[in-house]
Amino acid sequence: MLAPPSALFSGRRQTVSNLIAALLCCCAFGCTVPMPDADGDGLADPILPAIFEIGVEIGAYQVFADAATALPPYLDDVPGVDGQAPSDVETAVDVPYRETPTQTLTLNVHRPRSDDDGLRRAVVFYMGGGALGDVDFNIVDEWAKYVTSRGFVTFSARQRLRTAPGSDPADVISDALAAIRFVAQHGAEYGADPARIGLFGRSSGGQLALVAGFHPDPDQFLATGEAAVSVNVRAIVDVAGPVDYVRLVNGADFSLFPRQDFIVIMGGEPDAVPDTYNLYSPLSYVRPGLPATMLVHGALDGFVPLRQSVELADRLEAAGNIVERRFYPHTGHLLGWGLFHNDGFGRAMVEIVRFYEKHL
Repeated sequence: MLAPPSALFSGRRQTVSNLIAALLCCCAFGCTVPMPDADGDGLADPILPAIFEIGVEIGAYQVFADAATALPPYLDDVPGVDGQAPSDVETAVDVPYRETPTQTLTLNVHRPRSDDDGLRRAVVFYMGGGALGDVDFNIVDEWAKYVTSRGFVTFSARQRLRTAPGSDPADVISDALAAIRFVAQHGAEYGADPARIGLFGRSSGGQLALVAGFHPDPDQFLATGEAAVSVNVRAIVDVAGPVDYVRLVNGADFSLFPRQDFIVIMGGEPDAVPDTYNLYSPLSYVRPGLPATMLVHGALDGFVPLRQSVELADRLEAAGNIVERRFYPHTGHLLGWGLFHNDGFGRAMVEIVRFYEKHL
């Protein structure tokens, strides 16, 4: 586990002026160095923005570290959040849930190792987008094991990535809905209650969970030969998912993620393909009667700004929906939620489990 950023400086607090100078250097570096496209997929590789953000996050933590004294103590000893699988969880790996023209999509099923024969609440986990791929799946899969250790049956789904050659934007949403249908149809075989389904996603996986749970007509995404299934999604947890791609592309919400990458993924500018942007943006689905939603976000997020979650929370509440906000001041998009685990990570997992216990 990574030590708190303050420990990286051997206990000596750097001056604010030095930190500001360091951040300005990071900004100059990040803005002048072209982002490589090593694999030739038309998308900039994420390594330089990632390095930039981590530097900014650590620096910002140092500048505002004094604010931590006003916060409640962090829960830094939470079972299962150290990246180790809880011992009371059993796993079925690579269970097929959908056939596509190019691949068989699979998920991992985690259930408590128990003699209890009753059906348990179910949560479907979605990995983030094309930036980290399988690395992100492994991160989210570990989180699923922790939730399982608290008495749930979890399903970690691999969906087609938006960055995959020939992938249509609707394919990713279609896969997400197929995973939910699998739980509704077969969840009981693994001890899951198909009437109590929750969703979870990190980064673009969070956006995917929101779209899958909010969409008013999921049957429009059925592939040939697939049957409609009644699904009851009761609760959704989104960790730092983008909710309005138009604002990310036009610069209204700043993101370290290269603007051109959003345009490539969407297939054009917002004015050229407005339906695609609406399809992918959870904000476009807000209306009364949506599942209970928890929005988890780091205030230092440089890839998906906190403002996106704030806007969605405000809109959901205005429409009369149940919303819980969990915004952490010393956490970003990478630092805390995947590449490194910090105190906010353990605290968030406890709150997430409590949310599912309340609403599923």
